[in-house]
Amino acid sequence: MRGSTILTGAALLAAMIASPAAAEGPFGLDLEGSFGEVGFTDYRPPITNPVFNETPFITTEVKPFYAYHDIPNDFPAGAGDGGNVNVVGIQARLAITDRLGFIATTDGYSWIDFKNSLPDADGWNDIAIGLKYAVVSDPANGLIVTPGLRYTIPVGNLDTAGLELNGIDGGYLNPFVSAAKLWDRTQLQGMIGAQIALGDTGTSTFLASLHGDYELFDNFFPALEMNLFVPIDGGDQIPSSAAPLDKLTGADIIDLGSANPNTILTIGGGFRYAVTENVMFGVGADVNVLQDKYDAYGWRFLTDLVIHF
Repeated sequence: MRGSTILTGAALLAAMIASPAAAEGPFGLDLEGSFGEVGFTDYRPPITNPVFNETPFITTEVKPFYAYHDIPNDFPAGAGDGGNVNVVGIQARLAITDRLGFIATTDGYSWIDFKNSLPDADGWNDIAIGLKYAVVSDPANGLIVTPGLRYTIPVGNLDTAGLELNGIDGGYLNPFVSAAKLWDRTQLQGMIGAQIALGDTGTSTFLASLHGDYELFDNFFPALEMNLFVPIDGGDQIPSSAAPLDKLTGADIIDLGSANPNTILTIGGGFRYAVTENVMFGVGADVNVLQDKYDAYGWRFLTDLVIHF
């Protein structure tokens, strides 16, 4: 964890501890964002796709998270290797107004443990920062729609066997639109977007996510989620001439840059529990239902802590 994300996160946490009831922050920022005096009252962000499934709500928060990612035993290409990835990171969000927010959503450190054919690896992840703006914010009808744009800065140094897994070319642009609809105890949230590689090495991908939760008991929210990653344009790090290895498929933090990667569809869920009005934690897991011997995405377990204004 480093750079702008952790610095922003530390500053936000200090501000929340120092003045938890203040609606106006430094430089006139509206730190309450979507949750001001006449704003929304319910907030349950998604769990299983933390890199891309951005909440449409404008928030001031820090969110440390941990993910355990399983690499299937027959990856790569039936070689019987497999392994796992451990990821730690921290996300930060800052409400500038009730509709405009700054986001820093990818950073941290990853450890990859392969069983046999590939060398183990560890290193820093890329850093993604951006802005989002709620074009529709209607608390009375429980509806919010928010487009945004992120840029992934290629500062990561995770690699194995001569393959760059992040820190690729000029990074990525991630335009997206997310929306949520609230009914009493129920919330539905969706996101569509694209991860566009700025260069020939990385993979460009269409993205979609769906989240639904229900307040089963006071402050306890079981959730179901689905995430879709559809390659638009493969990379040239593993070219078509290397077939069938050109089908090797990474995920969100890891990009193998293959020429013909597979589609990934994950289904899962978990729960959130609100410890206090401003603190909640989440636990979730999902599985790639389309996985085959070319996919590095088997299943994933995640947990996080959301500390928001």
